[in-house]
Amino acid sequence: MKKSYISKYIVGAGIIILSSCKVGGDVNVSPNQSPSAVSGFMLTSALQAIGGINGAGATTNINSFAGELYSQYLAETQYTNESLFSLKQYDYQGYYTGPLTDLKTVITVNTDPVKKSQSIVTRFGSNNNQIAAARILSAFVYLTMTDRWGDIPYTQALNGAANFSPAFDAQKDVYAALMKELDEAQQQFDDKGNLDATADILFGGDSGKWKRWANSLHAIMALRLSKVDPTTGRAEFAKAVAGGLMTSNGDNATYKYLAAQTNENPYYNNYRNRYDYAVSGLVVNTLHSLNDPRLPVYAAPTSSNTYVGLPYGTYADALTAYSIGTRSKPGNISQIGLAVSDQNSPSVWTSYAQVLFTQAEAAHLGWIPGGDNAAASFYDQGVNASLTQNGVSATDAAAYTAQATIKFSASTAMEQIMLQKWIAGFLGNGWETWAEYRRTGLPKLLDPVPGSLSPGQMIPRRQQYPQTELDQNKANYNTVIARQGPDALNTRVYWDKK
Repeated sequence: MKKSYISKYIVGAGIIILSSCKVGGDVNVSPNQSPSAVSGFMLTSALQAIGGINGAGATTNINSFAGELYSQYLAETQYTNESLFSLKQYDYQGYYTGPLTDLKTVITVNTDPVKKSQSIVTRFGSNNNQIAAARILSAFVYLTMTDRWGDIPYTQALNGAANFSPAFDAQKDVYAALMKELDEAQQQFDDKGNLDATADILFGGDSGKWKRWANSLHAIMALRLSKVDPTTGRAEFAKAVAGGLMTSNGDNATYKYLAAQTNENPYYNNYRNRYDYAVSGLVVNTLHSLNDPRLPVYAAPTSSNTYVGLPYGTYADALTAYSIGTRSKPGNISQIGLAVSDQNSPSVWTSYAQVLFTQAEAAHLGWIPGGDNAAASFYDQGVNASLTQNGVSATDAAAYTAQATIKFSASTAMEQIMLQKWIAGFLGNGWETWAEYRRTGLPKLLDPVPGSLSPGQMIPRRQQYPQTELDQNKANYNTVIARQGPDALNTRVYWDKK
């Protein structure tokens, strides 16, 4: 039988497995290595993979270049194939072979009757707490994947030799399974102390923050069903709220890069010598028009000490009119602001502001009590949470929110909520912002993108499956495209309805 890439799903990036040949004693057993997978290291490894360890913008990186381009936060300065959608197939193998395998190992070790009580395992927290965190982080990864590709291998994935050709689960079923996972996982945390803070580089071991993140992700997923299945969406949203959502910026799911090249912000890494990305004209012009104090946070001044964005989708000869320059010698378009692209600038995967805007929309839809009065309150809190997150002073925040263009109006509720949600998401989780654009069509991005290579030059509705599926999992690939639609950029995923 021909083995596909799925065989790699049983190989963890940091698992230490030792074999011993007993010839005259355990001469092949290293005294410096553990005979068991170290669960805390597996959690750290998974988080680093999602954060984009080594600053290289790896395929598993939530704060990826492609996601930020799809959301039109950035524009490419020289190689424009991603902003013009000439890259159609994106490979999801790295998710399975990297963080998902690591997280499965955490769960396996903490449920193994022999290993789960070993000090090398329990030093990182109780079994239940380690399992719960791994389940939540796995759900976050799978959510990103299913929103990018639609139907994906889920129930038959990560089974190694037991199944080299996994079937694809329908996105509707993946969503239902993930919401169930998040609900159960946040309830699984026990009172036996927090996770080890050195292993949990996302929340510093705080179980309460993990629980609130799980419920917030649950709410985000529930709202994604607003057009395709609002009845289920509303019921699931209620579960998430009952569980407890994020309560402050202190709950933000923040990946903290280091002031070291081994784990640095990917945009700092790119600006070391390439300068492939400028702040898009849409970001700069929008923030200019709103007198938004986040502009000097998101963008760096040009050589003339102004803020100028690069029009999204600029390509070929038209690019010659623009120069991004270097950090020490800026050009005529704005680089990414140092506050969000320094070597150790953090990336916020899910923010309190985002969750507040999610509740604002839910109130506007009538999913939670209070109607538009509640929507206005959540909206105002969301704007202020983002301003605070970005270091805006109380005086500047008050002046900004006092503007007529910023004050909430029920007649333009969705436009305002989604615009502020988009602004707040800058360089956080571009895949999430792209998903919300596909769901709502807001805010108004450049769509179609002139010169792009997608069908109708429109922003893609999904990404195409990796070539390995066509080559090595053909029967299941044919089944999924018969169910979901052509493996094309303009095929809509389950929740993406016109």
